[in-house]
Amino acid sequence: MNITKYDKTARGINAPIYDYYAEKIKEKTGITRGVCIDAGSSGGYLGLALARITELSFFFMDTSSEALERAKLHIIEDGLQQRARILVSNVHTIPLADGSIDLVISRGSIPFWKEPETALKEIFRLLAPGGKAYVGGGKGSPEIRDLITVRRKEMGLPLPPEDGERRKGPPERMMRRNYDEIMERTGIFTFLIDKGDDGLWIQMWK
Repeated sequence: MNITKYDKTARGINAPIYDYYAEKIKEKTGITRGVCIDAGSSGGYLGLALARITELSFFFMDTSSEALERAKLHIIEDGLQQRARILVSNVHTIPLADGSIDLVISRGSIPFWKEPETALKEIFRLLAPGGKAYVGGGKGSPEIRDLITVRRKEMGLPLPPEDGERRKGPPERMMRRNYDEIMERTGIFTFLIDKGDDGLWIQMWK
């Protein structure tokens, strides 16, 4: 992946996508204080959007050191040095203590999890009493997708792929997996799977 190109798009024309999910996570979880992990954060786009509307402290976690260098720059740009740390780690083995995290979020990394059952159990392990997780993927609401399409046309940029094309590769893998069966195998019973017009999302709580 071209990190520079992806970063420019995420902080630019695609920024409304992250703002949308940040507002939704805040509404759905009600968690605005404590410690949050943005798992598979890349340049930190979702976590940064959530930081702007909450008092949460953050771990921006990814396996890519190059992507996390971008996150470091954005943390400084957004004045979040006192509330954010970088963590190079795989979601399957996170080097943090049981019950130490109040909120885990992730957008777009779940298709790349080789063992989603293991990753979801690991996320659940980290949750403190009252903690919640909101992980999944999507391109925002239909209205936001339409807005981005209009902006891309105005800027002379290639249009987003059609649904069938968009689902090829990892996103297709996410939609193809049976998360009800995966969650059953985890032994976690406090969860909700939401598949709507803004993507597929798994909520877990303690």
